[in-house]
Amino acid sequence: MGIFAFGTYMIPLKKYPHYSSWAFIAVMSLGALLCSSVIATVTGQFNLQPVGVACGLLWVVGGALCFWAVQAEADLAGAGLRSMSVSILLSFITGVTLFAEHTLLYFSIPAIVCMLVGIWIPAGKMQHIWKNWRSLLSGAVFGSYLIPYKLSNLGDMEFLFPFSVGVCIGSIVLFLLITLKRGKRFDMPLVPSLFAFFAGSLWMLGTLAIFWAIADDGLFGYAVGYPLLQLNLVVNQLWGVFAFGEYATRRERIKLATSTVVILAGAVLLTLSKM
Repeated sequence: MGIFAFGTYMIPLKKYPHYSSWAFIAVMSLGALLCSSVIATVTGQFNLQPVGVACGLLWVVGGALCFWAVQAEADLAGAGLRSMSVSILLSFITGVTLFAEHTLLYFSIPAIVCMLVGIWIPAGKMQHIWKNWRSLLSGAVFGSYLIPYKLSNLGDMEFLFPFSVGVCIGSIVLFLLITLKRGKRFDMPLVPSLFAFFAGSLWMLGTLAIFWAIADDGLFGYAVGYPLLQLNLVVNQLWGVFAFGEYATRRERIKLATSTVVILAGAVLLTLSKM
């Protein structure tokens, strides 16, 4: 569920490329808050735990850095790949060292290498590393924003609602600040906004899947569960091929197929590392 959700929720931005990314994140956060409110109502877990709100605000920082990277580095695909690579590497290292999670390193280390190589196969030439600090820093945030949650010993349902509150507050404040800076309102057509709202609900379900995957009593833990959920890249690429006609040439399709095989091989090895 988490892999599908994270590979799909950004589709409205592909469908409506003129819809502002900043408007998207603000409207998306409202959908996420509604979804978490429904879950909290069912489970009776309404609360405002500060660590949950703080993690939500931290996620918004990562999102803002990633969107900034897309603009400043003029590299939509590359910004996402750099961010994802850093988040995979950092979450794996954190899980193994800080949380002392058990993993068979002769499986997990080659697995991480496969996933990183697979991610970069379709990428173009990388700019100088210092020009990419925004996307690299966003990856560092995305790879670490759930560390306070892991340290807090909160249950996943207990953490979900305050986390969505932090995301919503941070996203709306960010949207308002950027609106004030540009001096005029963003265009927010009804149909793209509705898609963004529902994308937020889907993203929230994917986030809940992350909590389940990295929980102390879960199947994978932080070192394995978080990197595995980055398989959303494969889902996103499949959407690109079948819904938007991307990777249209034979050369691009071969690179994409090779990338998918290498990433999936890494996922298999990473799963085996928990046996």
